[in-house]
Amino acid sequence: MRISLRQLPHFWIIAIITDVFIVIYNANFIDISGWFPWSANVTEAHGVSLFVLTFIFLVPIIYASIIYGLRGTILTWITFLAATLPRTIADVHTLEGWLRFALFALVALLLGGLISLSRSARAQERALMEQVSSRRWNSVARIVRTQENERKRIARELHNNSLQDLLVIVNHINAIESGKYGEIPQKSRSQLERIENEVLRVIDRLRKISHGLNVSVLDNTGLLPALNWLCDNVMQETGIKLSVSLVGKEHKLKSEAEVMLFRIVQEALNNIRQHSGADRAEIVLDFSLPEFKLTISDNGCGFDLREGQQAEAEDSEMGLDIIRQRTRLMGGKLNICSAPGQGTSINIEIPL
Repeated sequence: MRISLRQLPHFWIIAIITDVFIVIYNANFIDISGWFPWSANVTEAHGVSLFVLTFIFLVPIIYASIIYGLRGTILTWITFLAATLPRTIADVHTLEGWLRFALFALVALLLGGLISLSRSARAQERALMEQVSSRRWNSVARIVRTQENERKRIARELHNNSLQDLLVIVNHINAIESGKYGEIPQKSRSQLERIENEVLRVIDRLRKISHGLNVSVLDNTGLLPALNWLCDNVMQETGIKLSVSLVGKEHKLKSEAEVMLFRIVQEALNNIRQHSGADRAEIVLDFSLPEFKLTISDNGCGFDLREGQQAEAEDSEMGLDIIRQRTRLMGGKLNICSAPGQGTSINIEIPL
């Protein structure tokens, strides 16, 4: 039986307990009962009392079963037999006594075996859960990489093609306004200015969309700075007061989880901006619990959860359903608290 460094202290504890019980059990048999005057009734036990005394060996057998499994059970049980047989042979002279001893030995072996098998089953279950979790995260990683690569491709297309084409159109409008192609009426000039302003607003929107699709700050700095950056941008655009707070000591999460959490916050802030009417919202990252917890709350108008669920069913690609899907991909739990006039709180827990 191989013993790891972590299990070595348990080995010595079991060995010491077993040795003490062996000495006490056989003290009278090997004529050292005088060493234990305080335990004369124990060392001089006979018959049923001797049978009851053997129960003390259940302690190391159970201990070994918990720590070392079936091999520990068998080895400790064999030690128990070797320790008790000499005195049993000398003191037990009836079939009933031997049947008691045999029954106890069998029960001790079965009890240790059941404990060790239960331990083995739990270990296999943990290994299976870890394997399933690993596979799930591998699948999530592939999904996240695919989505983020597509977002980056679209962002590049917007920046390198669409935005550049619109800027060319603005330059042409400026050239027409300047009279490069001949004088134009004042009414036409005013109309061109309005068109130019509209195109510039479209350019600004597309630039923001491009930045939102390709968030390099998350790769370069991590989740907390990326969320601060996102909140700063949203505050500048909307005037909503946003804050990001931290509970516990921050530590690195899986990169895929950070991307998913960033996108969840991004979607939640879009919902707050478009639907809540809130003027204040808070994002809390809680690293103090066994599971990572993300809370996004606002002081907006809130909504009836039943009506919200019905709206989600009608349009499953928008809003809270996207947050729910991302949470489910991470194996997390989502809880939404809201009521009309009482704001909304989104609570997400994911295993670390």
